[in-house]
Amino acid sequence: MARLTLCLFACATPLLADTLFLAANGKPVVKDVMVVEEDGSKIYYLDKSLKRRAYGKKMIGRVEKKRTDIHDYVERRDALTDAAGAITLAKWAKKKRFHKTVVAATYEQALSFDKDNAEANEFLGNVQYEGEWMTPAERQKRLEAEEEAAMREQGLVPYKGEWVTPEDKANLEKGLVKHDGKWMTPDQKKEAEGFVKFGGKWVKKDELEIQKLIGPAKRATGLGERLQVEMTDNYALLGDLPPNQMQILGKTMEKLYAEWVKVFPSARDNRNLLLGKQRIYVFRKARPYTKLCKWVFDEKKKSGDYSKDELKVEKARMKLAQRETSFWEVQLRRMPEGGSGYGSIVEEVVSGHVQMPDPFEGLKGHVVHFGSNVLATRHESVRLPTWWLNEALAYYFEIKVCGAAQTFSTSVGGGGGYAQGGGEIEGEKNPWLESSNWQGKLLQMARANGDPKLERFKGKDLFDPKNRLTPEELAKGWSVVTFLILDDAKKFAAFFADAKNGSGGPVEREVAAVLKHYGSYREIEKRWKAYALNNFRIPR
Repeated sequence: MARLTLCLFACATPLLADTLFLAANGKPVVKDVMVVEEDGSKIYYLDKSLKRRAYGKKMIGRVEKKRTDIHDYVERRDALTDAAGAITLAKWAKKKRFHKTVVAATYEQALSFDKDNAEANEFLGNVQYEGEWMTPAERQKRLEAEEEAAMREQGLVPYKGEWVTPEDKANLEKGLVKHDGKWMTPDQKKEAEGFVKFGGKWVKKDELEIQKLIGPAKRATGLGERLQVEMTDNYALLGDLPPNQMQILGKTMEKLYAEWVKVFPSARDNRNLLLGKQRIYVFRKARPYTKLCKWVFDEKKKSGDYSKDELKVEKARMKLAQRETSFWEVQLRRMPEGGSGYGSIVEEVVSGHVQMPDPFEGLKGHVVHFGSNVLATRHESVRLPTWWLNEALAYYFEIKVCGAAQTFSTSVGGGGGYAQGGGEIEGEKNPWLESSNWQGKLLQMARANGDPKLERFKGKDLFDPKNRLTPEELAKGWSVVTFLILDDAKKFAAFFADAKNGSGGPVEREVAAVLKHYGSYREIEKRWKAYALNNFRIPR
């Protein structure tokens, strides 16, 4: 191995050395450095960070001497006499790619000559406060000191990062909180804000009803933690649909409510209409839906409000609901003594829907349709109007909200089983299932005087095979209600209120309301036919 001749290492002046080569293979190991010292075992040098580094002397084969930028920087730094020179050197060092700590140190050296030099202060991140340059931390400290002096001058004291009065501090240390200008415990504040404690958690009073239902609903549907909940002002949706679909249904139902109060303005202040949120269960598949149907029946059985004969009827209804894809319930039942509810009577409002095999739009139509059935039943008094009127309103609002009557117009003729029959040729879809065809079919019948007579609708049922509303009657009922609302919505609202509130059963109440507001069914028929023959525009 060649011997190194490094006589200058021990001298006061640093060696002008640039590159160190390995002894093993002659390759350079360190470039662009400034060798500053050598002892018995190591060679020491500076790089562009000006940090002192070392290499074992045995590993170095030779040192190539050459003047570097580091030599120039050290000499110029040691010769500095003013801030301008230091800033010039700092800019040069940055251009020559010296480490940022070296550049910053050079700007700091400029400040040692002129502490108010703006360029050096700005580079180092300093800020001006009241004409003086300082670090942001120093400015913050100054501000805090000034704030403390001002706060103490006002008689305030510090408490957990805030300035408060001594009285407030004493209350805060006791764990009290302030609400509407009064000190109280956190629990008292929650109660004052309209919360109640349920299951160890605070919930809004108006959400307590649904919170009480979530646990039983998880068990009743078999969904457990998969149960989704979507709350709106007037509705509580529970089920296993994706969250975005639950949100769409919630907004759609609020749109239904908004459309309802346009036709029936008195509904805004109607206690029966708003008595508790309607619970809407929506499922993708049949199993949780059928379990829910049984749960609703079991709840009726446990309530003690039904006789044996009534329970037989309710059981038959449950089995029918399980064979269908939807059901709705509006029940008034008396609470046991000491129970909680709206007085001694609590209203049970629930509907269940299963999407399969319909598309989502079909499900949405079902939810809106039955939502209208519920609103019609709850309006003014909790009573069921005649079936044709209830269904006609449901179709009106379903088309108003959804743009079509999806309930009986899905591509497979979905909906209740009674709505699927009636096709002229076996296997063909009944044309009355398509709401877009209703007006055209009605117009054909009106021109031929073959449309079903309105007066015959009032005693018909949805479920009685011997006395069932036909698809043609349902379609005409929708058209008649649409005409009456368009012609005079205020008169129609008054008619419907009387059809709900009068004496007797649904048929007797409706007949009396027709006579009072429209003269007769025949008069309604006459005016509706003029509307239909005018291409479903109000004749003027």
